[in-house]
Amino acid sequence: MTTPTDEIATERFFLRILTENDVNERYLSWLRNPEAIKYIAAATQTHRLSELKHYVLDKISREDVRFFGIFEKATSKHIGNIKYDPVNSKLGYAVMGILIGDPSYRGKGVTAEVLNVSAYWMKHHHNIRQIILGVSNENIPAIRAYEKSGFVISKTPHIQAATGAISMVWELK
Repeated sequence: MTTPTDEIATERFFLRILTENDVNERYLSWLRNPEAIKYIAAATQTHRLSELKHYVLDKISREDVRFFGIFEKATSKHIGNIKYDPVNSKLGYAVMGILIGDPSYRGKGVTAEVLNVSAYWMKHHHNIRQIILGVSNENIPAIRAYEKSGFVISKTPHIQAATGAISMVWELK
């Protein structure tokens, strides 16, 4: 099991388990962004800071979830999150979602950098051999970013893609 002091480092960023202190108005503003509302399920359910805190505390308390904040190394600025929910070590898969909340970091390779390092961390620490996600078929930039990381469009019994969404799977080598 991870502890809040565990960190995963990339060249430009570090990931660590979110804490209640990471939940603030800036984080909430990411979920109010029209793009987030369009593509992130939690954005439509989280309107107040108290709801967001409850959501984060619930996720970080679960054994089958790894919910990391993405922080810039140079400044420790919180720029987004990556969540694996659920994590099924027995069957070797995890369902992933990522939000690059700070718009100034979008389109700069953050997703690929963070996803690659965290996926192999999940493989090493949780026996994960397959990362799965659901994405809106209209979210072309996200689909392209996922494909660059190794995901392919594929049906999977582990998630039910919502209407207008596709499932993507990455088999870790």
